[in-house]
Amino acid sequence: MKIWKLPSVLEWGAAVLLFLLLREWLLPLQSLTDTGFLWPFYSIVAISLIIDLFVPYRWLTFPVKLLGILVLLHATFIQSPLWDLEWLEAVYGQFVRDIPLAFQQEWLEMHPISRNLLFDVMLIALASLISYLVLEQRQVLWFVVMSELYLAVLDTFMPYEADGGIMRALIFGFLLLAITHLGKVSQNATFTGKRGWVLANSLLAPLVIIAVSVGFAYAAPKKDPSWPDPVAYLMGSEQGTGGVGMKKVGYDNNDQQLGGPFMQDDTLVFVAVTNEQSYWRGDSKDVYTGMGWEKGEREYEAILDLENYEWSDQLFHGQEVEEVEAMLDFSGPLQYSTIFYPGQLKKVSDFSPGHATVVYDVTNQQLEVRAGKINVFQSSRRPEEAGREVPIVGPNTLLMKLNQYKVHAEVPIVSEKAITQAGTNYPAEIREKYLQLPETLPDRVGELAQEVTKNATTPYEKVRAIESYLRSGGKYRYETTDVPVPENGQDFVDHFLFESYRGYCDHFSTSMTVMLRTLDIPARWVKGFAPGEQVGTDENGNQIIEVRNNDAHSWVEVYFPDLGWVPFEATSSFSSPLRINYDLREETSQTPVPLPEATPQLPLDFENDRLDRLEEGDYVSSSRFSLPWWANALGIGAVVLAAYTLWKRRREIAVWWLRRKMDQLESGAYQDRYRMMIRMVESFYTRRQEGETMREYVNRISMPGEKRQDLRYLTELYEQAVYGLKGMEQKARKFAEELMEKVVRQLKP
Repeated sequence: MKIWKLPSVLEWGAAVLLFLLLREWLLPLQSLTDTGFLWPFYSIVAISLIIDLFVPYRWLTFPVKLLGILVLLHATFIQSPLWDLEWLEAVYGQFVRDIPLAFQQEWLEMHPISRNLLFDVMLIALASLISYLVLEQRQVLWFVVMSELYLAVLDTFMPYEADGGIMRALIFGFLLLAITHLGKVSQNATFTGKRGWVLANSLLAPLVIIAVSVGFAYAAPKKDPSWPDPVAYLMGSEQGTGGVGMKKVGYDNNDQQLGGPFMQDDTLVFVAVTNEQSYWRGDSKDVYTGMGWEKGEREYEAILDLENYEWSDQLFHGQEVEEVEAMLDFSGPLQYSTIFYPGQLKKVSDFSPGHATVVYDVTNQQLEVRAGKINVFQSSRRPEEAGREVPIVGPNTLLMKLNQYKVHAEVPIVSEKAITQAGTNYPAEIREKYLQLPETLPDRVGELAQEVTKNATTPYEKVRAIESYLRSGGKYRYETTDVPVPENGQDFVDHFLFESYRGYCDHFSTSMTVMLRTLDIPARWVKGFAPGEQVGTDENGNQIIEVRNNDAHSWVEVYFPDLGWVPFEATSSFSSPLRINYDLREETSQTPVPLPEATPQLPLDFENDRLDRLEEGDYVSSSRFSLPWWANALGIGAVVLAAYTLWKRRREIAVWWLRRKMDQLESGAYQDRYRMMIRMVESFYTRRQEGETMREYVNRISMPGEKRQDLRYLTELYEQAVYGLKGMEQKARKFAEELMEKVVRQLKP
């Protein structure tokens, strides 16, 4: 029995084409899973096909293929020499311990080496089976059809662009069909000339047909699709997308292509119990490409003992802070391998599963959860411990999603005086990284930034000017469905600022970041979740917050020397995360609030005959009582003090009274509630003049920038409600009510 053979040229060609087809099956793993690199899998498939070419009896090749798998595992995970068999014993022991977990489908609990070993064995078996059916039995067509169907399903229902893969699989499949058919014919045919020339000429026709067909298909003009996108159709959102695929709102790590409409999704992400409601920070990105955001160079830190690890001054320093604790529970259908936290993180505790480790992106302050630790084996380099295996512990390569965790954080209360006087002495590494802009950015973006900030002198004033221009300037509209997409090659920010004028948080935050960078102000793009909605309180008075997919959000962080990164909000429909301590004394002239005219008091009528009646006995007193002089003085002083206190606190009393009347109004009566709020503002600031519109009054009064910004936005909503043709949306009404509460709560004389 001959156990090996010498493959022909046609067999080699068929094996190469089959490898290229199998490669198309493996390529999506890197985009759709946590697989870091694919070369070990490519090597396994290639080795399997090559061995099967030489040895037709596959049961004989299995030990050789298993040996190849072990060599690849050693190259991937083990640092000790290959010939040191102690690592093999350790791997075998670990695999035996993990076999019960495999039967229980506890994949995350298994060691990465055990998981890779199982996957590699399965890949070898599949490659051998497909090789037998395709190369020996010549059943090619079914595998080509399956490959096309597999790629089409991924392209349609998964976030994987398979256009190129479908074309390549078609080419490889047709060539494989031609070669296998030619090989079968050549076995029984007689040749009048040289065998090689005859076979080459026979392959020429299929090659020309495939090249011409694919070339025409690629270069020919294509009509827009007449069928709706199946995913959007099945989800009931195929209409109103303007011909653009409808995305679903939510947190996603891929931000390379921003824009386009999205459909709302109210799916619960997590429930947080916290003492303070705030934004939930997930990640930041620094490289703007003209279409979206990517990460540049970054520094990672492995955190193996997360329960006892603490952070300090990662985002900001030298500021007043408010301590925040939050317990996050991800019991819903959505979970993430990213840890979300308010403000600046200090500590993570009480997490489940408890064996989690973290890879910390020091540059962007992102925490990525890994499934425990990896024990690799390395021979000791110490002479006295020669031959011994020293375990090296590192974070697992497999991502993991936590069910719950508790975060301890700090939210900054920024000093207005400090941030105004921060200056422009930025560190060199901050300038180099956070002033990056693509060379293709149109000049008019920077020119607009210069125009908006022409009256601003400090970086903080410029930041506030751009934030106010985008947020409450009235030119740009918050929109999620009717959102056009830039043309190919057109800059995302330029398209939003000068053509579409509508978009959602990604449009506003990216535009603000880019405009600040044109002014040499370091800024970066941040993403996570908005504060969410309070649904109750616990027994300790903490807020119970529900954060849903609709709360996915992006905002801006700006760097200030000696302070660090400070958050800003450019999107009009969201409340700013910035908390300001207005300690900078402003020279403002305010018209004194006139006191209400006092009602004239009528003189007391003592009745002329009263003394006569007393003398006549009409009024009999059982005893005569008189207060001492000091008691009279004390009473008069108390009355005077009470009157003085009421006069000093007349504004707070007026607001209290107006607030009671405001609470009695229905929540949907926005116009009446707004006018009541303006009366409260008038109590603290100047009165509205006769004939003065609400907009003119808000622009005239002197108040801090953030308060004025919020009041302008509420005024715009009031004008839309009074003069617009349609009512307010539920989300806008809810946000307006929250913002109105914030304005009333912050009223101070």
